[in-house]
Amino acid sequence: MACTAWRTTAVPGFLLLLATGSEVSAGYVGDRFFPSTLATTVPTPADFYNPPYFVKLPDTATTHEIDIPTTYSRLVTKDWSVFFTETFRILDVANKGRLSGFDNLVIGTQYQLYTNPEHQFVFTVGGTAAIGGTGSPGIAASFSTLTPTVYIGKGFGDLPDSLAWLRPLTVSGTVAVAVPTESFTLTSLGTINRPSADAGAFTSLSTLPTGPTTLAETGNPSGPASCPAERCH
Repeated sequence: MACTAWRTTAVPGFLLLLATGSEVSAGYVGDRFFPSTLATTVPTPADFYNPPYFVKLPDTATTHEIDIPTTYSRLVTKDWSVFFTETFRILDVANKGRLSGFDNLVIGTQYQLYTNPEHQFVFTVGGTAAIGGTGSPGIAASFSTLTPTVYIGKGFGDLPDSLAWLRPLTVSGTVAVAVPTESFTLTSLGTINRPSADAGAFTSLSTLPTGPTTLAETGNPSGPASCPAERCH
């Protein structure tokens, strides 16, 4: 409990302290500005801080989830950045009640591989690593997840005069695949009890936890990654 309370205050406070000392410099490609927003992924390395905000995920038959992520990104060079995302999660699970705590810490990077200033086009590669075991039990996975990512951004300032009304538009896209470091997770279902060989006549129905432990095997998901699970900014 003390550790969770410390993390609740220290991590956002540390990120806020870093943010106050950094200039906001989301990337320019030519004269096109690609800003950091709460709903889109910046396709260029950038300096920025997204304070905590609420994300309501679609409900399932058994789960209601609210995420509260915060992200800090810092340029190392003009073409390369590193970022950190911390997410506080609130889960309402059928038959289990409410669970809350931190998800695993996410560390990521972006490298601006190609730009075409004349056509306001940028192609960036990078990815994230959600570090297994850094989050709260019951909320975060015990395994890590690696997510290689490609970011693409395009401004339309190069359109001809006949389409001048489209010039303010900017489009960005992200393609990512989540790869867990473990293909499955073993969960203990408890110990199978069996009659004790040492039980007397009046305790023949008693059992002792001397049987084997039962484990459940759960496949860890992999495939296309969604922004809220890893990094939204």
